Amino acid sequence: MPSTRFLRTAVESPVVVFLVALTARMWVLSQLLRGDFWHNFYRYDEPSHIAWSLVSGGGYSWPWADTLAMSTAQQPPVYPFLLAGIFRLAGAYSYPSLLIAVGLNAVISALTAVIILQLGKTVFNTLTGVLAAWVWSCWLYEAVVSVRLWESSLSALLLAIGLVLLRKLIVRASPLLWVGLGTLAGVAALTNTTLLAVFSCFWLWLWIDKRLAGSSTVGWLAVSVAVCVLLVLPWTVRNYETFHRLMPVRDNFGLELWLGNHEGVTEKFDNDFPLLNPAEYNRLGEIRFMESKRDIALEFIGQHPGQFLRLVALRVFRFWTTPEKTFWWLISTLAWVGMLRALQNKGRDALPYAVVMIVFPLVYYVTHVFSTYRHPMEPVIVLLAAYAMVSGLKFLAMRQSRSPQRIALTLAVN
Repeated sequence: MPSTRFLRTAVESPVVVFLVALTARMWVLSQLLRGDFWHNFYRYDEPSHIAWSLVSGGGYSWPWADTLAMSTAQQPPVYPFLLAGIFRLAGAYSYPSLLIAVGLNAVISALTAVIILQLGKTVFNTLTGVLAAWVWSCWLYEAVVSVRLWESSLSALLLAIGLVLLRKLIVRASPLLWVGLGTLAGVAALTNTTLLAVFSCFWLWLWIDKRLAGSSTVGWLAVSVAVCVLLVLPWTVRNYETFHRLMPVRDNFGLELWLGNHEGVTEKFDNDFPLLNPAEYNRLGEIRFMESKRDIALEFIGQHPGQFLRLVALRVFRFWTTPEKTFWWLISTLAWVGMLRALQNKGRDALPYAVVMIVFPLVYYVTHVFSTYRHPMEPVIVLLAAYAMVSGLKFLAMRQSRSPQRIALTLAVN
């Protein structure tokens, strides 16, 4: 039927998926921007504070309000510099700058929907790609998280592009693709440092896959890694010259470790967190403050290993189920089922998705968890959850009688 063909063409269209995703995010913004935009977006936003310092002549400093104007490595540089460019164009902390920044996040997240569609169709099957892309496009939770004044949307896009490049490198390992992967990894490391662990595993997987295929890629693999290192190196040099110690990207691990591991730890920020009370940070300076928090956390872990393991278990649970009173526990369960099914059915093609599921959350299991930390890997979660649903549908169809309607359903799932 012409109407059926038109509907199928529409739901599989990257343009339609992009427009639907963008419309959902713009609608969300129309609601969120009605309130106090300073309080809701700028007040507690660390990249915005650094961006303001950059355009005000203070350099890369001042991540928290009421702190002294001292140099910082608390944030990786890509997103604060991006905000600084927007501030210079449309005014620091202005409403037009906010519109540009969150509008850009909306566009980035809508582009991610298109990549989800492509990955689903090429790695899994058409129905998985369509289902995952439309869930990402229409689910208001994803729309709300994606427009935050943070690097989450950009990180999700970079990781999704990385999965596309991996697929292309398996099919045709051209020098341009190797350099592209290294460039992407470098930008990702300077955007969300957690992604560097994932891209490192991607390189390892490529090396193993090529070895199993009987081809040598050590040279181009080294070039790809070198490109990443060269991109990160200027920022590492800046940190060394500023703080007189080796610090590849950022210095906040001690603070993050302390947030989740100290006496009387709760799910909220403690009073001496610089956002609430900057006195200790101002007194010690950034490096000594971070080291002090690290030492407290390590002492706590050494003296209370059992409690630390219980906290880790709690953080594992919270990472996959928060926010509370949502369907995230179900989506996460389906994603793990989908990962196992993909490893069974797709073999090595599914390993990068298993890498993301296993490697990306590790640092948050050890430190502390917020639901928004999960956003960069949520395209993978949605894809694997969709694959689990489609695989379940296929299984049910095959269990039923082989009527023409059931046969057509099975073929569509495949």
